[in-house]
Order: sequence, then C-alpha cells, then structure tokens
Amino acid sequence: MAGKNWKQYFDFCAIEKNRTNGLCKLCRRNYKDKSGVFSNFLKHLKRQHPLEYNQVFNNEHEYFTEDRNGIEDGHEPIDLTNIKEKENRIILSITKNLIIRCNLPLNLVEKPAFRDFMKECNLKYRPVSTKRLKHDVIPSLTSTVLTRIHEKLITADHVTLTVDVWSDRRCRSFIGITCHFIDQKMSTQAYLIDFFRFKSPHTSENIQQMTDEVLERFNIKKKVFRIVTDNASSMIKAYKFGLSIDTENVEIDEKNQFVIENDLMIEDFEG
Repeated sequence: MAGKNWKQYFDFCAIEKNRTNGLCKLCRRNYKDKSGVFSNFLKHLKRQHPLEYNQVFNNEHEYFTEDRNGIEDGHEPIDLTNIKEKENRIILSITKNLIIRCNLPLNLVEKPAFRDFMKECNLKYRPVSTKRLKHDVIPSLTSTVLTRIHEKLITADHVTLTVDVWSDRRCRSFIGITCHFIDQKMSTQAYLIDFFRFKSPHTSENIQQMTDEVLERFNIKKKVFRIVTDNASSMIKAYKFGLSIDTENVEIDEKNQFVIENDLMIEDFEG
C-alpha cells in the first residue's frame, strides 16, 4: 500500500463516542474522525503539508481507511526536531530583520500577502501570530540582548552616558539612555541600555531617579565618568550635582599619578 507510512506525522489517541483524536506533529493542530477512519487526517496532510504527503502517497489518493496495526516503516522518518529548530530560526529572523531593523509593524506576519510569500519561500512555513511575537519572541530576544550587554559592561572600567527625554506627536513621553566606553581591544562600544515610556512629570528628581534605577540594574553606577544631555533645565538640574554614589578615590593611572574622585560632578552640556 503506497501510503502506509503516513501515520508517523500524527499522535493518535482514542476519545469519547468511538472517535479518534490526531495531533499533527508538523503544525501541532488537532483533528478528529471516527475510530478506524482517517480521511480528515489525510485531507489535512495533503492540503497543509503537500511535500510530506507526496513522499508517502500517490496523488490520486485523497481518502484513506486502514487499521492502526501492522504499519511498516518503508521510508526514512523526518527529523521533527530539525523542523522545529528551522521554524524558530525563521520566526527569529522575521522579528530581527523585518520587525526591528526595518521597523515594520507587528501585524505584518498576519497579512495574507506576507503569508503567501513565506509559503513560496518555504512550504513548511507555519504562520506566526502577532500575539506570539509580542509576548514570546520579542521578550525572549530582549532578555538575550540585555544579558550580552550586561556581560560587556562588566568588563568596562568607566562609561559615559547620554540621556534624552522627548515626546511624540501624541504627547507621549519617552526616555532613552545609551552607554559608551572603550573595551580592552581599544575599540569604541555603544549600547542602548534602556528605552521606556516616561509617564512621570519631567522633573529633575524623576529623571535622576530613573537614571539611578537603570544604572543599579546594570551595576555600573560607580563606573559613570560623564553624562551627556541637552540643555533642558530639568536635565541640567538632574545631573548638576552628580549621581548619589559613595565618595572614594579611583586611581586611573598610577604611573602618571592621575587620580580623580568618584564623586562625579556632571558638567553641563553645551550643544
């Protein structure tokens, strides 16, 4: 029989009322049919996974009924682990290269034209939802990136920050903080360490408090050498007297006896 190896693509279990439930291993969708009847599963395999269908069936067979016992493995089984890994790589690439780097909207992945395009690129492509990108993929990617940034900042002796607060056309305020330093290979490094909605009043106290929280999170508060801002009065006042850190002498170059105090006085930035 041409298609006797097709059951490897489903996990079957008996349910109530003499029916069978089948979970597709390729797309994780559930289908049901009468016990001993598999036509619903075969239609799904043919319509959604034509490549696998053609590997084990003649194209003329659309409906098929057979006993669940005595199936011989006449074909090499597919590696479902590799399929899942490839699917995750595609989703991650869509998120990094299209959503983040190209600044395209999240709902791009739900547009029919985009899904048709992805099907042309990969017949096994399983559509991803906006909800999954927003609640699973992007947070996971963000966590990975922040961990790498934190590891880089641990190796830095001193860092310089830039801080900016602005509002969009809808009067929503945001604050962005970037960190700059020279690594052990004498290469300049720059990282965006935080970017978030600034719902509090734009007072100097709130700006300084939020900056302190970010620096504490990355454990770089005592490494700050300079903070660069614009000439807004709240910014100047926030950093005029420096960050609230312990006063101690830090030797930068013992040979030249060049010592600065770690009680940093932030100079006003003149644009």
